Amino acid sequence: MAEKRRAPDDRVEDLTERHEPKNFKKVRLQLTRHHEGLPEKDIPATDTDDELSERTLRTMHVKERVHDILAAMYYDIHQLCCIRNDLMKNRVRRFPELEFYKGEHQEAAALIDRTIRRAQLAKVGQTSSDDLTYSSKQEAHRVGQSFRRLSFLLFAICALSEAFRLALCKEDQLVWQVLVHKIAENSASIATFARSRGLDWQGLLLKHADKEIPWVQQVLSPISDLAGHFHEWVITNDSLRKPRYERHRQINIDHNLFNPSYFKDKKDPTIRVPDRDGRCDLCYAEQKCGCRISGTPRGACFVELVDYPPRGIGVRALTRFKKGEILDQYFGELRPVDYQDDHAYALLHESKMVEGSPLALISAKRYGNWTRFLNHSCKPSTMFLKMTVGKRITVAVQAVRDIDIFEEITIDYGKGYWKNRVCLCGEPDCHSQGATKEETET
Repeated sequence: MAEKRRAPDDRVEDLTERHEPKNFKKVRLQLTRHHEGLPEKDIPATDTDDELSERTLRTMHVKERVHDILAAMYYDIHQLCCIRNDLMKNRVRRFPELEFYKGEHQEAAALIDRTIRRAQLAKVGQTSSDDLTYSSKQEAHRVGQSFRRLSFLLFAICALSEAFRLALCKEDQLVWQVLVHKIAENSASIATFARSRGLDWQGLLLKHADKEIPWVQQVLSPISDLAGHFHEWVITNDSLRKPRYERHRQINIDHNLFNPSYFKDKKDPTIRVPDRDGRCDLCYAEQKCGCRISGTPRGACFVELVDYPPRGIGVRALTRFKKGEILDQYFGELRPVDYQDDHAYALLHESKMVEGSPLALISAKRYGNWTRFLNHSCKPSTMFLKMTVGKRITVAVQAVRDIDIFEEITIDYGKGYWKNRVCLCGEPDCHSQGATKEETET
């Protein structure tokens, strides 16, 4: 297995759960002010086992449904941003894409128009239960719920998502309430996702610019552009910062950088040698072929960089990844094996057929992609996978189990990395469980 050199201080707080009797449940008592801070009290459960089981299943169903909707919302926003970027570069020539883009903006604009008209009528006291501004009383009620939890900026962004608009009209009330709560909880993530990809939510509001509505004017006010690639921004306590290492900005790239001057033979170590690197993992050809990992992997589109104190920058999923899925490739600057100036992100690059004989190092301290920020766990959700594809060998990141939306994506740096180092991930089979006191202090 490829070995990762870096070692952020991983730590998961070890909480020992108190086992409750099966016929008891926790209920938060309404205490007076001078009793605040007292522990929760055990009260005999009145629900039967069947009722509790049904309630648990219902809760799980709602959670699954809300996660499905949120994943679809991120996908909708990403798709619109891709089409808009192609339009700005005059690349969109297919009729369906252009019509889809126009249709989505028209639907979102109609929802925004209804919302603003309702606000104007309310301002002069003309709204009533029979108001026909919205298509239904449910839509009016749920838009009102949204505004109690979400900013108008966030509502305008969400309005561009078909999944959000469908949930507004068709989902049951409990799913809708949980969805609004999760959107508010992840407001920084959704706003950063939309802004960093160039979503045009302000275009929905331009025709209302002359109206004296404070929240509309606030959304239309100039906002700083998130320049650069979206994986060059880190969410830290609802604020944003650029990732840096050794006082240098960390730049995102989508392929390995090869400089012949770094190698004595001037040859690219990732070029496939059939007798050394085996068959192609896509077409199983023994000789060099034209295969390549085509398209943009989902991991390159639907993950974000988040601070995970005290471990530092980590990666959070913005969709659901399935076991066995290739999330992306590990990219950086190719360096000789004896390169010593990257002790944080350097990854050994070797053929899948030859264990223990690395061909180069992939140094991602300055140039790399999101995979360099994967934190370590002794019970990881992904693994490094050495592959032979077409004319090259590569190192990919593959999911070893299903990964849910908003879950941190982790990887195992390998046991060799943890010699004389301490891993604080807290897993039962942690590499540092057997470390001696001397090794721990070192």
